[in-house]
Amino acid sequence: MTLSDGLSGIATARLSTPDLIAEQLRRAILMGAISGGAQLKQNDVAARFGVSVAPVREALQRLIADGLAVLHPNRGVTVSQISEQDFLEIAELRRLLEPHALRHSAPRLTAADLDDAEAVLMKAAAATDPLDRAALHWEFHRSLYKRAERPRLLAQIAALYQGINRYLLPAWASSGLSADWVDSHLALVATIRAGDIDEASRLIVDQTDASTRRVHAHLDRERKKEEAGR
Repeated sequence: MTLSDGLSGIATARLSTPDLIAEQLRRAILMGAISGGAQLKQNDVAARFGVSVAPVREALQRLIADGLAVLHPNRGVTVSQISEQDFLEIAELRRLLEPHALRHSAPRLTAADLDDAEAVLMKAAAATDPLDRAALHWEFHRSLYKRAERPRLLAQIAALYQGINRYLLPAWASSGLSADWVDSHLALVATIRAGDIDEASRLIVDQTDASTRRVHAHLDRERKKEEAGR
């Protein structure tokens, strides 16, 4: 798929031109419209958006900072590759870091914090735009980890959610949310309300493992389709 195929046009949001371009490119990459390894040529992107090269250069720097693109000295900027190994490493790190963040945060969470988390979850479940749902999904988890007082830890987890979305969003698009997606997240909040931090930490790992299995199955299906088409 070409770069222009992956871009649906510029949304009228209150964003700077570089942020707006970065957001549209980010959407195309996360939804798989621009594949891993594709070159993001500054002149091509500038022509597509009808802007100069300067804001495009800034936009590409944002994608590089997000880990969605890589700057090569002799090849310019390309979209980061995805792989099963990369996905499994992200899942492994989530299993390690998220329970750790929760253990530090949960004892400090208030009833209002947990009410807010449930409200965000309901918005995520009702969202029709995949990227909105993904952002709300992270906001739900962030709201449970926010009182850990570990800014570096939360930054690392946020980066993992950004990375996992390249795998999670296509799986959602293919097979939708799991039947117990909302209930499993509500159960997590209920367990925190009850003060059972050990059980809440276990539920975080269970959720990560369930998500990993679903995405892994999606990757297997896509690989078989690709092999059958050769």
